[in-house]
Amino acid sequence: MPTEKIIITDDLYLGMGTHKTVYAHPTDPHLCIKILHSTPDPDFDKEIRYRKALGKRADSMTLLTGYFGEVDTSKGKGYLFERVVDFDGKPSKTLLKLFDEAFVDKTKLPAVGKILLDFKRTYFAEKILLAGIDADNYLVQRISPTENRVRIIDNVGTSALIPLAYHFDMFAKKRVVKYWRKFVADLSSHYWLLFTAEFLQQLAEV
Repeated sequence: MPTEKIIITDDLYLGMGTHKTVYAHPTDPHLCIKILHSTPDPDFDKEIRYRKALGKRADSMTLLTGYFGEVDTSKGKGYLFERVVDFDGKPSKTLLKLFDEAFVDKTKLPAVGKILLDFKRTYFAEKILLAGIDADNYLVQRISPTENRVRIIDNVGTSALIPLAYHFDMFAKKRVVKYWRKFVADLSSHYWLLFTAEFLQQLAEV
């Protein structure tokens, strides 16, 4: 029996990237629908291959948002993902937004520092394979008035023809170290006025 088509209206628009437009699900505030601008899309195909390779392991990864398959929408084929919202239902902010806020209000900096250190610890534990280091792809989800966690919403996987890191921990760890160093180097380059050299050194240690 065919599933009912999801009607997407303009008021559901959440944002647009290079490859896709994202809409809120019309009836479930914890879901969003991604519509590709064109197909095939190598970056999106890479992400789906990675998620399939993870299988059940993805269920225990707190960093990676959930993916729930394809849906039929009024704007064509869509892809159903977890929408990252805070405990109070508000949209979660990006890491980049938190950095900007800390520039204006330095009292927020200790909390941002803790978020980054917690992110580092979880990232190395879960060994998520990244394809980019854009801070806009990391949302900071408030799961309680005092607790936060980073969620990765885009740019995961690898375009390698034979992705050894999908199946062997040694290769996954090597890639994790590489991308974490890129991330910290980017912070050091763009946010050296925000973070102390001592903190950046602590963040870089792997």
